[in-house]
Amino acid sequence: MSEEKRMKKEYLNIWRRYSVFLLLSAIFVFILIGIDSFIPVNAYAGGQNNSGTIKWESLTAAIKKNKLHKKVFLLHFYFPTCAYCIRMDKHVFNRKSVINYVNKHFHPVLIDIYGNKKILYFNGVYLTEKQLAAKLNITGVPTDIFYSPYYKKIFLLPGYWKKSDFMLVSRWIASGKYKIESLRKFSQD
Repeated sequence: MSEEKRMKKEYLNIWRRYSVFLLLSAIFVFILIGIDSFIPVNAYAGGQNNSGTIKWESLTAAIKKNKLHKKVFLLHFYFPTCAYCIRMDKHVFNRKSVINYVNKHFHPVLIDIYGNKKILYFNGVYLTEKQLAAKLNITGVPTDIFYSPYYKKIFLLPGYWKKSDFMLVSRWIASGKYKIESLRKFSQD
């Protein structure tokens, strides 16, 4: 056997062993972490609105509902495969206390930062979801922005937040205390 053929055969054997190693590593990671960590539970599972989930809606629908029922808007910017978005959905938005509180006190709006769905913005102009994300300078996900019923920005909450922290901010905003005291002071009461 020539030197060249021997080298090719050795290279293929190394490549096969490496491929098997990668496959076994991936299987180990899925077993260790749990496949359910990668599967959306609520928000990113096609917008299902069961009674036990947050009733996400489009911004267009929320603006129309706001004419009859004045509530704070909760704009949740996400991307379907974002690990922290899925984690927030699984560990925060899937909790009964959060679901009940958000559905009662906010117009919850789900916005895919790369989405092409046309939505009505507060100024009456239609934009795609990704145009709205760019207009609001959303550079990372998850990001939550709270707006008053009169379309004034109240608070921006970037990144993943634990349930207790998310609920603290939500209570501060829903109670109207954001108008008279800082979040720090509110959290100490």
